[in-house]
Amino acid sequence: MREKRKREPRQTPPPSAFVSSSSCCTPRRILYHMGRKRNQGKARKAAKAKAEDAEGVKKLQQLGLSHAKMLQDGTVFICLHGAGPLCFEGICKEFLTAFRKEFFYAANHICDSLSSCLIAAEDATVDEFAEMWNDSAKMEIAKSCFLSEGAQHILEGEYNHARENAVFARYLEQIIAIDLLKTQATMNWPKINELSRFVLDPTIRGDVHTLVKFFRKRIPCSCLDKKYEEVKSITKMGMCYNPDCPIPCAYVERSKTMYCSRCRSVTYCSRECQKAHWKLHKLHCEKCAALIAKFEAE
Repeated sequence: MREKRKREPRQTPPPSAFVSSSSCCTPRRILYHMGRKRNQGKARKAAKAKAEDAEGVKKLQQLGLSHAKMLQDGTVFICLHGAGPLCFEGICKEFLTAFRKEFFYAANHICDSLSSCLIAAEDATVDEFAEMWNDSAKMEIAKSCFLSEGAQHILEGEYNHARENAVFARYLEQIIAIDLLKTQATMNWPKINELSRFVLDPTIRGDVHTLVKFFRKRIPCSCLDKKYEEVKSITKMGMCYNPDCPIPCAYVERSKTMYCSRCRSVTYCSRECQKAHWKLHKLHCEKCAALIAKFEAE
């Protein structure tokens, strides 16, 4: 009977056994090292790209784009809410800074009303920035910058800063219409005052409904749609221009206010307040009425 041959255990060939003149054959150990180095290289590139993005975000924030953010996946997301790159550089940036500075200087040292602070800021910058004040396109750029900043402040819950930007944007908007485009006769101060009165009295602030609606109507994106749904049930508030109004702070529900039918530049909570204020308002009313009549005649 033939003896059964014992089978020798198979041994793993040494790495050199895999080496072949064919390019498709590469040692396993070499493949392992190459894969690890490749992954390390990808990781270094990803880290470098992330660092560069972070540095880019920092630079954008220094330019005034406080809403530049990096998402979790490393994507840099910036919605400028309609503002262009020219808003944050050159003469436009200088104008915005100067106008804001002069406004708050007037509020703290000179003026006693929101309207007088805005006029003082215009007077203080009109010579140095005549290029801006006399060009409707550049003024639109400046307005869009205030709108962009204000919209982002709302998203971040900073309503006081948003009110500042709303007042500035509304004022420039009316300056463009009155002085440059000639589509409006006089300044509509109630529309400005309803946005914010906190500069002179921190206890009185425009309602959030009016504030959010103002920005939402003027920015091309949908960033404020959700916020508007949250605040649209808030009652809109207005003011009575009679300084002796019996209502505290003359802060009244807007649906109950009435315009002066002749000049439409002031509002009252009642006919009694309108009559009581007539002696003070009469001269201003006559001037505004004359401007409106001249505008409509042309």
